[in-house]
Amino acid sequence: MKEKIVMTITLIISLSMMAFPWFGGQKGIETIYGVTLLNNPIALTCIILAFVGIWTNFGKNSEIIGTIGLLGIMTMEIYEFFTWHILTITGHFDFNFSVQLCYPEFYYALFCMIGTYLIYKHFYKSIDSLD
Repeated sequence: MKEKIVMTITLIISLSMMAFPWFGGQKGIETIYGVTLLNNPIALTCIILAFVGIWTNFGKNSEIIGTIGLLGIMTMEIYEFFTWHILTITGHFDFNFSVQLCYPEFYYALFCMIGTYLIYKHFYKSIDSLD
């Protein structure tokens, strides 16, 4: 139970990084927040899967569900990084533009999610060794 609470807290901390600005030109004027990730139904599904994977007791299936959810969230963050400017600014894929107008908060959010994934895998490995 203690492990599930720790995993949930780390996931909530990682998800709270969406409240910060991720992309844009001048901060405060042309800012796009990480909350835009929630406009994507795949990202919402992955968040739900991550919580289901943490709180259900289906053994190995719970680990797989949670892993799919966490990897999906990371994938959707990277997808957002590559595509956020296409509809609003450039009209085409431009990696350099993505890098130039990306705030450090995006990288913090991505590394927090990677950390959450590593903690999740560590706890499931320790739970499996107890069985």
